[in-house]
Amino acid sequence: MYLTYLITARQPYQLRHYEADIPYEEVQAIATDGRSKVKEGDRFSTQTLDEERDRITTIMRNRGYFYFEKSMLEFTADSALNSHEVDVTLHFAPYVEHLDSAAQKHLRTQYTIRNIDFQLDKPFLRKSALKRACRMHTGDKYADWRVERTYARMNALAPVKYVDISFTPVEDSLLDCSVTVSRGRLNSISAEVEGTYSAGDWGVAAGLNYSNRNIFHGAEVLTLGGRASYEWRSNGGRAIEAKAEAGLLFPSNVKLNVAYNYQQRPEEYTRTILNAGLSYTIPRLPGTRWTHQFNLIDINYIYVPWMSEDFINRFLNRSSVLLASYEDHFIVDWSYLASYSTRNSRFPNRSYLEFAVRAETAGNALYALSLAAKLPKNDNGQYVLWKIPFSQYAKGDINFTYHGIIDPKHHLVGHIGLGVALPYLNAQVLPFEKRYFGGGANGIRGWQARTLGPGAFSGIDGLVVYDLQVGDIKLDMNLEYRFKILSFMELAAFLDAGNIWTIREYDTQPNGVFKWNTFYKQLAWSYGVGVRFDLSLLIFRIDFGVKLHDPSRIAEGKQWRTAPNGLGWKDDMTLHFAIGYPF
Repeated sequence: MYLTYLITARQPYQLRHYEADIPYEEVQAIATDGRSKVKEGDRFSTQTLDEERDRITTIMRNRGYFYFEKSMLEFTADSALNSHEVDVTLHFAPYVEHLDSAAQKHLRTQYTIRNIDFQLDKPFLRKSALKRACRMHTGDKYADWRVERTYARMNALAPVKYVDISFTPVEDSLLDCSVTVSRGRLNSISAEVEGTYSAGDWGVAAGLNYSNRNIFHGAEVLTLGGRASYEWRSNGGRAIEAKAEAGLLFPSNVKLNVAYNYQQRPEEYTRTILNAGLSYTIPRLPGTRWTHQFNLIDINYIYVPWMSEDFINRFLNRSSVLLASYEDHFIVDWSYLASYSTRNSRFPNRSYLEFAVRAETAGNALYALSLAAKLPKNDNGQYVLWKIPFSQYAKGDINFTYHGIIDPKHHLVGHIGLGVALPYLNAQVLPFEKRYFGGGANGIRGWQARTLGPGAFSGIDGLVVYDLQVGDIKLDMNLEYRFKILSFMELAAFLDAGNIWTIREYDTQPNGVFKWNTFYKQLAWSYGVGVRFDLSLLIFRIDFGVKLHDPSRIAEGKQWRTAPNGLGWKDDMTLHFAIGYPF
């Protein structure tokens, strides 16, 4: 048996008049401060009324009124006007008027925190570490936001399993706070041993990892790891690789990491890779919208003292994406990343904006020291350190994403991303891994990654050349319509536009430089459809992109990729598999 409901929406009601009638000056002042969510002339909405109750309650509790609760506020709506209009009055719930004198006194009292006591099931953390994480202090007025941030910061401490915060009223307007902290697992160790077989070559590898979540008894996390492998080559040679890494994360969100990798292939190459960094993160806390990350120093050093001619000829031709991984380079950079979001988990069906900006620079301090010390330069006029010229550049990126939520099943998402990088002084070209590339599952989806641009560059003899299809400027513009057809499945239709360009003229990248009077003609356009599978822990995505405007075909007059111009599967259509949304 089936039951069908037919609902016909009539004319919506408008709010004609709104007033607050609270016999309590503090609450009445907040309700009439001009910041009310309830506005005369707006469409009548119970959600808006509930948001206003939240607003008033939040302000009251953050001012120390410990006993004030949302349930104390009620609205009366009079719709008997025969005009599709409503008069609304805010007042106390009836039960408030019948509270005894003691409860009435508590309701009107601003409470101050007298003492804070930390209770640990086992003495595993220094009290100083708990006090740093606690956002409440003796003498403070009670405030919900302080309690929420204390929960967030203490639960983020690595050795902490559980936190409970309770308050006990003492005397007339004082609270004693008790913070109970229980310990989680502090140490973990893992080991692995494996045998390998690749192209007829046998090998063995072993790894060991250790983690201590409270190394100095202040919630510092130490991680150590190592791995070594040995492979017997069928030609009588061998391959050896050893890697060691260490990381230290402080509860202040300062992170230090270092990694060293040595690779020896006697018949191919010898390579040393060193990475080290120091970063500091200011996470997004409850009630805030910004996250900040400072990479105070990031060192990347690759040194390849020897490569065989056979290895170079087989694997490192110009069309190989591996080429940059076997070039000597030395980068010491500093970067800053800030992100902003208006997303509110309490209102998941409300549209929101996301914004991120990143600034990065490298080599300035090394250049200043080299200049001051009057160090010699190499034949190319560059200062060198450890036999390698260090990179020097400035780079900036900015991204806007707007999530327009039409309803829970239909979203329209727009994205604009712009990046610009400039090499200078000790460098004429950016390091390969710092340059921009076009195409890919998160860019212009009619192209495979690293096959678009720069500008109207068409490769060499029409073939993709990975080390040349990079640039110093990047522009991405995307529009995507997403609609859910099942609880775990979503379809999408998209339109992408953008490209990359070089900031200087390079003979090896003709038609690749950015020019104000031509860049808009060199925008690549693509369109397509996709499907997303929500697997709870991750989103698995498949996108099918088709080229619409291909700037590499401008010279031959076939840039518009439609059927008359020979639209084909091999050259103009791309299938992408990816994890997560593209933006």
